[in-house]
Order: sequence, then structure tokens, then C-alpha cells
Amino acid sequence: MEKRKIIIDTDPGIDDTYAIIAALKYEGFDVQGITVVAGNVGLDNCVNNALGIVNLMDAECLVYPGAEAPLKLLNENKTYTLDGLVHGESGLGTVQLTPDFSKKSDTHAVDYILETVKENPGEIEIIALGPLTNIALAIQKDKETMKKVKKIWSMGGGVRYGNRTPVAEFNYWADPEAAKVTYDEIGEEVEISMIGLDVTQQTRFNLDDLFFLRTECGELGALLGEMSNHYMETYWNALRITGVIVHDLVAVMLAIDPSLSSEDDVFERVNLQMECEGICAGQSVVQFTPNETEAKNATVYMGIDNVEFKKAFFQLVFPEYYTMYKKYILS
Repeated sequence: MEKRKIIIDTDPGIDDTYAIIAALKYEGFDVQGITVVAGNVGLDNCVNNALGIVNLMDAECLVYPGAEAPLKLLNENKTYTLDGLVHGESGLGTVQLTPDFSKKSDTHAVDYILETVKENPGEIEIIALGPLTNIALAIQKDKETMKKVKKIWSMGGGVRYGNRTPVAEFNYWADPEAAKVTYDEIGEEVEISMIGLDVTQQTRFNLDDLFFLRTECGELGALLGEMSNHYMETYWNALRITGVIVHDLVAVMLAIDPSLSSEDDVFERVNLQMECEGICAGQSVVQFTPNETEAKNATVYMGIDNVEFKKAFFQLVFPEYYTMYKKYILS
């Protein structure tokens, strides 16, 4: 199997951790590097969490610190703060991973992305699990190089609803200007797949899944199970649902196997516009049948098979326990 060259751009994050582990486990990916952006928590915590994940998985790739604030705040020299810690103070609930600081690069994430794309034109796929700030900064610095990205998988946005506001999903709400730059400037040249709340909220790890993960899937499963405890409390307190929605994992699993979504749930060459101001800031507005004057700058996923998604995850990350999972949890 010829491995696909991947850059993971992320803001770890409990769901990012699930996603990065899955990406590192998949033999079809050659993860070139992990670039980090402020999002779920501040940049320093996100970088330390990424270094902890790399250490946990004994991965060879380096971690590249990137933007410490959204575009608008960077331009105004303001500091990024987040009110409401869905992922806990550190970003990983009550879990503390041990960072491997030898894997921290001195190269800025934006420069790393551009250098890697220049060296591998038409080959690099970016899986973006956080705000698109690093991607937008790279576009602003060298748009022609960024047009040579093979594909971007972006966990963000939502057509029908939001989770940070009634219309805005968190990643796009956190930096709507960056999302706008990304889709407007390179969306017609580079396929950008938006994997938003319409898809991710069709998935859920229920209490049976999490119990099995915690008790039967070894040290790694126990760690992910413990990490999910804080997430579960957040979902119950905010939405009165049990279990967790692991949003970023959905983007990675679809990047691995797009057939988890049916052809009828994938809309190619649609028009996506970002709202950056006012009460609707962060909203991704999708025109599924764009006219001749509207840019065809996005592919939008709208559905997924939840059972097949979970089966694919357990088979990939915990293959030795997969038969038991199918027999006792899915039966």
C-alpha cells in the first residue's frame, strides 16, 4: 500500500486525541508532522498535549507550534482567551500525558506546512481538527504553494445548526476569518471537505461503548475512557444526553474511509460562504446548487453510518478486542 502523506493540524482536545491516535494507527497514512493551533485550550497546553500523544503512541513525527490566537486577534495584537472549558483546564479532562519535548520543533507550523507542500506538490493532505488559523496564515503567506495541497479535510462548520451558538460550530466560530480565507482563496483549486455537525452529531459513543473501552481495551482504552469522563459530564450538563460525540475522530475516519458516508450524503462542488460578523459570526452558509457566478469551493458531508463508524474505529485502534466488541456490544 502506498502511504498517503498527511499533516494533522490540531488543537488537542479530547476528541482530537481520539482522532490523532486513529490517524497514527492507520497503516495507510504517513503522518509527516502535527501542527498545532490554539483552540480548545491555549496554544501551550495544546502543544503539550500533542507532544504527550506523540510520546504515548511512540510516533516519529514532530510537533510544530503555530498560531496562538485567531486571525482577528493576531492582527490586533490581542490575547486569545476561551470562556467555557469543554475539554477541561488542560484540554484532556483529568488526564495528564507526559510530553516528549524532544519532538517539539523550532519551526513554526505555517512555515512547516509551506515547506512540506513545496517538497511534495500535489501529495499532501491536511486533516484540520481545529480552527483553520494555521491554514489561513499559510495561504496569506504563499497562496500559490497552498494551491498545491492535495486535499483538506476540515472538521468544522454545520449546515443546519451550531454548537457554540445556534448557527456556529466551535472551530469555525473560533476563527471565522480563517475559514473564510481558506474556502475563498483556495477552495476552487483544492478540494476542501467540510465534515461538520450535520455528520458528527449522527455519531455517538454510548455508555456501553465507553464501558467496553475502559474495561476491555487495555491501557490505551482505559486512558481514553478516563479522558471521556469529563466530556460525558459536559454533554449531560449541556444537552442532557449520555455518552460522547467524538467530533474530530469522525473527520479522521472519513479521511481513512469516505465510504462510511453514502454517496447521497456527500455534496461535491458546492458553494460555502462564511459569516464573520454579528450574531451569525461563525456560520457556514452552504448553497448546494450554486449558480454560475458562485464559487464551487467545498465538498460537504451530511451523513454517516454510526455503527459502521464505531466498528471501523475499534477494528483500527483495538483490533485484538474487536471480535468481543462486535459480539457483546453491537449484538
